[in-house]
Amino acid sequence: MRTQSFWPSLPASVCLRDVAGFEASTPATPPPHTPSPPPYTPAPHTASARRMFPAAHTRTFSLSPTDRPALYRFATPTRQGYTEDWSVAGAATQGVPNARVVAVQKSKKSRTKKAAYVVFCGLQYGVFLTWDEVHPLVSGVKNCIFRGYGTVAEANAAYQYAAQHQWLRLAHSRVVAPLGPLPDPTDPSLPNPLHIAESLDNKWYIVYRGITPGVYGSHLECQLNTVGVKGNVYESVIGRSAAVSKYQQARIGGDVAAIAPVYTDTADVFR
Repeated sequence: MRTQSFWPSLPASVCLRDVAGFEASTPATPPPHTPSPPPYTPAPHTASARRMFPAAHTRTFSLSPTDRPALYRFATPTRQGYTEDWSVAGAATQGVPNARVVAVQKSKKSRTKKAAYVVFCGLQYGVFLTWDEVHPLVSGVKNCIFRGYGTVAEANAAYQYAAQHQWLRLAHSRVVAPLGPLPDPTDPSLPNPLHIAESLDNKWYIVYRGITPGVYGSHLECQLNTVGVKGNVYESVIGRSAAVSKYQQARIGGDVAAIAPVYTDTADVFR
């Protein structure tokens, strides 16, 4: 005997309790989404807020001349010039009688604007107050040597010093350039004014063969003794003691010679 099931076929979404209660069941609807509250932040003017988030105090500073990169001007009985390295200026002056060092302001204006120029070797040599005077004497001229100075007194001192050592010369013998009157005598407080326009470090120059062989503390002095001089021999080393030692060894070995800068019409260099 076949029996018939009392329960009719029901949808899967209807549960037994719905049938027993004669109620239709519908799928459960999820509750509406409620956004999470923002994280708690203490009031900005409470003590806890100040402890947790201390206020940043911002101040705007304007650089004074002393805050800019330093450029040191130093002078000793044997050397004088400028350097950016305090160790060089300090080592050259500390404990040295009559030596001094001053920190000066370094600016673009001081590097470009010059009060006077000295042409040591060019179509004409001398002291000039403007670049317009200097430019035609050195532009395109082979072996020319010139420097700019911050004051006219410094330029005169450098020119006088070079004249005393016979380091002034014409770049070409075919150009007539009579020597004008010499500037005022060199200031005795400037032992070597040629160092003024140089950025000195611990590099020293040895001139073995040149106008005046010797050991020099600036590249300018080396140039004045070698540029355009045929057969010149020179080198640079670190430290004065090393330079003096090498020069003395070369002198003992017969490798040091003075070469007079006599210019000829058939050559492009001094012989």
